[in-house]
Amino acid sequence: MLLFSRLKTLFIPAIIITIFFSCNAADKRSIENSASAFDLKQAEASIAQSNQAFMKSFKAGDSLGVANSYTTDAKTMGPNRPAIIGRADIEHFISETMNKGIKTYDLSTIKVWGDSSIVAEEGVYKISDSANKQVDKGKYIVLWKPEAGNWKMFRDIWTTDLAIDTLIGKVNVIKVTNVKH
Repeated sequence: MLLFSRLKTLFIPAIIITIFFSCNAADKRSIENSASAFDLKQAEASIAQSNQAFMKSFKAGDSLGVANSYTTDAKTMGPNRPAIIGRADIEHFISETMNKGIKTYDLSTIKVWGDSSIVAEEGVYKISDSANKQVDKGKYIVLWKPEAGNWKMFRDIWTTDLAIDTLIGKVNVIKVTNVKH
């Protein structure tokens, strides 16, 4: 009887420890499976498709189409201006940019990385006017996040490669009005 009591004392904690570690292993497998379910190549292809739609909408003068590439709570952070927050204000900024004669916005992705919650894109851009004259070029980083089943731009930051002396007189070309900060 004493032997049975001692075995029971050892056996019950061993079962509890085994169950505890089994649950943690199952949770770990679940996390690993969900992480492995994320396909970066698929996200990259979706981002490339969104960039194509962005450029096509820009060329067509469709500011709403461009703005729909952004999340509802997006923020753009361009050079020489305050951040623009929210899709509606981004659409207004894009519309004013188009009205100032900017016709094309060409994007070229260099690298994409991330996970299922957020993906970063690094690239370069060129902006041209309606006479197809290049007015700016530079680099950008965009943070993408899923919204309504699609990858959309959440944070968009770009900087010009043009020297400041070439920008003098151009800095205020695109003046944004009525934008909340």
